[in-house]
Amino acid sequence: MIYFGSLFGSQFTRSLENWINSALNYGYAIFRGAIARALVAHGFHPSIGLFHDSERNAFNLADDLIEPFRPLVDLHVVMHVPAEPKQRLMPADKAALIALLNVDVEMLRGRMSVLSSIEQVMESLVRTYENATPGVVQSLELPSLIGLDAHVSEV
Repeated sequence: MIYFGSLFGSQFTRSLENWINSALNYGYAIFRGAIARALVAHGFHPSIGLFHDSERNAFNLADDLIEPFRPLVDLHVVMHVPAEPKQRLMPADKAALIALLNVDVEMLRGRMSVLSSIEQVMESLVRTYENATPGVVQSLELPSLIGLDAHVSEV
């Protein structure tokens, strides 16, 4: 747990019941749901994962694809830890975590919202399967974190 310890302090563990873990769990659930919806829309079955393979997990593939998006949630949470870390997750906290879906990330095609980037990742996954060549490793188009700036739509 070096990663979370460096973000939230050496005494932090993911098993604690506190605001930080509630916020992380809620944020990850939002992203997982958005990814699962996109997977189904592109004809994938979210339970058939690449690396995650639990028979009890209906979202193995979504859990594989969430990894590049997790740092957005982590960064938001570390920047918004309340003064009293044991307080409950409030509706405003939940709204802010949902709003992360509209944060800009960098993709090969340029900056776009997380929701748009999820769509790009799914299209990249489709191309990877359609163009699969035995023995040739293809890479997915994945987002890069560039901060927490909200996406501004061009008119």
